[in-house]
Amino acid sequence: MKQAPPGGWIPVRKDFVDPAATRCHARGAKGGRHHGFPEGHAYILRGPDGHEYPFGADCARAALAEPAWLDQVPDYTERDAVPRLPDFTDVPPPRRSRKATAAELELARRNAATRYVVLRMEKVAAVPRVQPTVRFPALEDLYQQIAQGGALSSAQVTRVLAIERSAATPAKLRMLNLLDVYTAHVKLERLIAASNNLDNIRFLRSLHDWLARHLVLSTAQLDAAGIVMHPHAFRSAWPNAGGEGELF
Repeated sequence: MKQAPPGGWIPVRKDFVDPAATRCHARGAKGGRHHGFPEGHAYILRGPDGHEYPFGADCARAALAEPAWLDQVPDYTERDAVPRLPDFTDVPPPRRSRKATAAELELARRNAATRYVVLRMEKVAAVPRVQPTVRFPALEDLYQQIAQGGALSSAQVTRVLAIERSAATPAKLRMLNLLDVYTAHVKLERLIAASNNLDNIRFLRSLHDWLARHLVLSTAQLDAAGIVMHPHAFRSAWPNAGGEGELF
């Protein structure tokens, strides 16, 4: 866990926020709130008061004692697909690939383990009418530790990743699929809230119920709902779909 100076901020995660109602916590020059989040993504920082607040990337870096900390948090939005217009005027030069350091690999493992615990015990577990197998009692102590701001130890990271990769863990309860479930859940809730057509709302709610019961949506269901996600969304959960993605 990062140690902020007294009165400082701690980065917690990158997560979804409501684009219609959420504003960056940073203050403008005249004391007003900064920008919103049209893409629905924000960096969540824990303040000196112990509460969490949303920030844009630049504002978050400005608030942190070490801006590089922002690149070291779990990302719960990576299975989203946000359409962006190509910018051919600012193409970065190709970078030479390099081998990750031991510290970088350990950080990636810790973030993966943290994300898996939070997905099973909070993010996906909170989906209405979700199947009860999502919440795993063996992870409760680790979830409480994370919720209180603690970092997982190396031994705890190994334990969590062993659970995630175990042959006893169904594909639908592994990392990639849980990220897909969480992402689709967020997008369906936004679509339901934005719709004023009763038939469309009923259709979207039926998809949401299906997602909660089966922890998967087909490409046809995603297309019918108008949900844009990662091109391989839910592929890891379908039988004979080319295998499950590896975390490392």
